[in-house]
Amino acid sequence: MFELKKIIGRLDNVKSLQAFQIMRFGAVILTNILLAKSILSIDDIGIYETLIFLGTGISFFWVSGLLKGMLTSYPKLNEQEKQEFFFNVFLVFLGMSLLVTSVFYCFEQSIINGLTNHKYLPFYNLLCLYVLLNTPTFLVEYIYLLTNQPRQIVSFGIYAFGMYVLVVILPVLFGFGVKGALLGLITLAITKLGWTIVLLTQYARFRFNWTILRPYLWLSFPLVLNILVAGGAEYIDGIIIHRFFDSETFAIFRYGARELPLALALTTAFSTAMIPVVAEDLKTGLQSIKEQSATFVRWLFIISIALMLLAPILFPIVFNPDFKGSALIFNIYLLLLCSRVLFPQTILIGQEKTGIILWVALIELCINVGVSLILVQTMGLAGVAWATVIAFAAEKIMMISYNYFKLNIPLSAYLNIKMYSIYSLLLIASFFLSLRLF
Repeated sequence: MFELKKIIGRLDNVKSLQAFQIMRFGAVILTNILLAKSILSIDDIGIYETLIFLGTGISFFWVSGLLKGMLTSYPKLNEQEKQEFFFNVFLVFLGMSLLVTSVFYCFEQSIINGLTNHKYLPFYNLLCLYVLLNTPTFLVEYIYLLTNQPRQIVSFGIYAFGMYVLVVILPVLFGFGVKGALLGLITLAITKLGWTIVLLTQYARFRFNWTILRPYLWLSFPLVLNILVAGGAEYIDGIIIHRFFDSETFAIFRYGARELPLALALTTAFSTAMIPVVAEDLKTGLQSIKEQSATFVRWLFIISIALMLLAPILFPIVFNPDFKGSALIFNIYLLLLCSRVLFPQTILIGQEKTGIILWVALIELCINVGVSLILVQTMGLAGVAWATVIAFAAEKIMMISYNYFKLNIPLSAYLNIKMYSIYSLLLIASFFLSLRLF
C-alpha cells in the first residue's frame, strides 16, 4: 500500500496519460483474447470487429483533431475563457456526434456495401447508438489533462477500460453474443456521458462564445484533415482486405494488424502531453522530448525485439490456432516502432504548422494505398502490412526534413540518434530472424 501511494504521488500529466493509453490498448487486447477463447465463432468475431471498425472509422479523425486543437488553444486563454472553452468544445463534440451518426444511420446500406463485403450487417443500429453516446466522452481525460489532474486521468481510465472488458465479455459468456456485447458498450457509454456532464458542471461555464470557438475550429480543421488522411490509411487497409478476402481473413488481419500496445500508448500520450510544452517554449520542449523519451523508448525496443521472436509461438496459444497467421502481420507492424518513436509532428503542432502536416498526410495516404494495392496481389495480407510500414516511415522523414530545412531544428535536437540507430537495427535483425520460425 505504501509503494502504491508513492507511485500515485509521483504521477504527472505525461505518466498519467501514458497509463491511460496503456489501459486503453490493454483493454482492447484483453478483450480480443477473451473473445477468441469464448464460444463465439471466428465469423462472429469478424462481425464484431467489422462493427467496431466502422464505428471507429466514422469518428476517429475529427475526435482526435479537435482534441489536439484543444491542447494548443487552451493555454492561451484567460481563466474565464478557459471555463467557457470547455463548454463550447463539448457543444462541438455533441453536434458532430449527432451529425455524423445521423449520416451513418441514414446511409446504412451504402456504407455496408461500400466499406465491407457484407450485404447485411447485424446490430448496425446498436452501433450507431453507441457511437452517438460514447464520442463526447473522449473529452474527459483532456479536461483532466488541461486542468492538471493526473490522478483523475488514471481513475477515469481504470473505470472506463475495466468496465469495457466486463461489458463486452460477460454478455458473451452468458450466451447473449455480439448483440449483448454492444448493449453492454451502450450502457457503459451512458455512464461515461454522465461523468462528462458532471465534470463540465465543475470546470465549465455554460455560455456559448463564438469568439473563443472560431480560432479553435480554425486551428483544429487542418488537424482533423491530417488525421483523416493519415489515420484513414488503417481503414483503407481494412476496406482493401474486405474486398480481397472474407470475414474470417479480416478477423485474422485485424488481430495481427496492431502495433505493440505499450508502444502506441506511451508514444501517443507522450506526444500529446508535449504539445503544450512545445507551444509555450520551443527550446524547453525540444530538450524535454529528447530527455524524457530516451528511457521508455529503449524499453519499447527491448520488449518489441522479444515479442518479435516469440510471436509465432504465442499467437496460437494466446488466441487460438485459427489466428496463427496473425503473427506475421503483427511482426511487420512491430517495425512501425522505428518511426513511432520519432516526434517531429509534436513540434509542428506545437508551433502551429498544421498545414504542412496535412500535405504530408496526403502524400502518406497515396503511398499507403498505392503500395497496398500492388503488394496485396503478390504478398496477400503481409503486403498490406508492409505498405503501412513504408508509408509511415515516409511520413516521418518528410516531417523531419521540414523541421530541419524550414524551422532549423535538426533531428539531434529532439532524438538520441546513436541509441535510436542501434536499437532500430536490432529490431530489424530480429524480424528476419523471426521469419525462420514461421
